[in-house]
Amino acid sequence: MPLKAVIFDVYNTLFNNDAANWIATFEDITQTQKLPVLAEELWVTWRTFESQFRLTRNALDDQGKLPAFKTYQQAWYEAFGHAFEELGVDGSPEQAAEMSVDALAKRNPYQDTLQLLEFVKNRWKSAVLTNADNRSLFPLLRYNELEFDSILTSEIAQSYKPDGKIFNNILDDLDVLPDEAIYIGDTLLDDIHGAKAAGISAVWINRNGSDRDHSLLQPDNEITSLNQLPEILEKINEIKCHD
Repeated sequence: MPLKAVIFDVYNTLFNNDAANWIATFEDITQTQKLPVLAEELWVTWRTFESQFRLTRNALDDQGKLPAFKTYQQAWYEAFGHAFEELGVDGSPEQAAEMSVDALAKRNPYQDTLQLLEFVKNRWKSAVLTNADNRSLFPLLRYNELEFDSILTSEIAQSYKPDGKIFNNILDDLDVLPDEAIYIGDTLLDDIHGAKAAGISAVWINRNGSDRDHSLLQPDNEITSLNQLPEILEKINEIKCHD
């Protein structure tokens, strides 16, 4: 079957969401709230609590059920509350969570993003599938004038990658089979393992030279820049056309 759809993760795949961006956001939070703490210290403390949310959001209970869905804004509100208490500062978790979510709507695309998206758009259906709140993603796409055949956030799906539900939802919306799609993302668990478990070919964009976790399903291809993707997509399409 020929390739019909190319599906992208967003943050740290198409748009830069690195530590420097986060610390800048936390600088804004500490200055706005006049908090007597360094931005980096707040960020490190907050991450210890926020990481627990990421570890447990797809953890099944004794009955095999996922926990009740929380948006990032809800989870980050709780993490900021714990972080402020841990640091002994009187801050507003609600405002801090809102500022963090809104900051994600202002991230910059990588220099290889826009040209690659134009290449894909002229050949296949294109989509984004991302663990993100609507409040972050849709303003980001509008500001950068990006359009896709399908857009699915964790908030819309009420599910987080690597849960197979969210991958199946995007395939259904695109009206393609798993063999007719390819997924590009930066995280081995959420993106690559999740896509492969759903039967979708996966390309790992490894911009920072991270090591592989061999306990997870492995990518079909690994790249360091989106500039490498067109050649891979055309080769995959040629192979699929002859299957």
